[in-house]
Amino acid sequence: MKRIGPQLRSVSFMLVLVCTAFAACHASRSAPITPALSPLERRTKPEIRSAELEKRIHLLINAEREKNGLSSLTWNEALCGVSRKHSSDMAKRGYFSHVSPDGHDFSYRYKQEGYQCEVRGQVNVYYTGGENIFQNNLYDRVMITNGVRQYDWNSLDRIAETTVDGWMKSPGHRKNILMPYWVSEGIGVSISPDDKVYITQNFC
Repeated sequence: MKRIGPQLRSVSFMLVLVCTAFAACHASRSAPITPALSPLERRTKPEIRSAELEKRIHLLINAEREKNGLSSLTWNEALCGVSRKHSSDMAKRGYFSHVSPDGHDFSYRYKQEGYQCEVRGQVNVYYTGGENIFQNNLYDRVMITNGVRQYDWNSLDRIAETTVDGWMKSPGHRKNILMPYWVSEGIGVSISPDDKVYITQNFC
């Protein structure tokens, strides 16, 4: 029996001081949690729609912010475009990092999409964006019995919940999620042929 574990990378965000020449999605409260998959359902590969998973993660993120007395983040379609492209690139080229094999970080990706972020924090401090990434899986484990593989598939809700839970248990990711200055976010999901789920979260 082989267990599959999720991966996450520490948060990366950039801040700019005034006069420093530094290069520089809306939802209601969390929806009800659906029951876990039954044993029979867990033997059948689920159909995970990326757009639905993105919105589910967004709802859970805002639930965490609300629990901590923070305002909800609006759904930012432009940032979703940035997030989706990075997740798709990681899934296609098989890497997991804030920095692409070409050496490009999220600030470059913002520029490529023509997106400019400048959020005021404390006096004379501005934030130009932030990013969390997570690599989840469509299944938790695979069992081989008499040469036959059986997968312990995950539901869409479980993938969303374990992603946000993983971020919230990581100090850097949690800090980014609970940053009081952010006003919007984009979530991008891409699923690779080997059933890995790449998730990018961008803030502004």
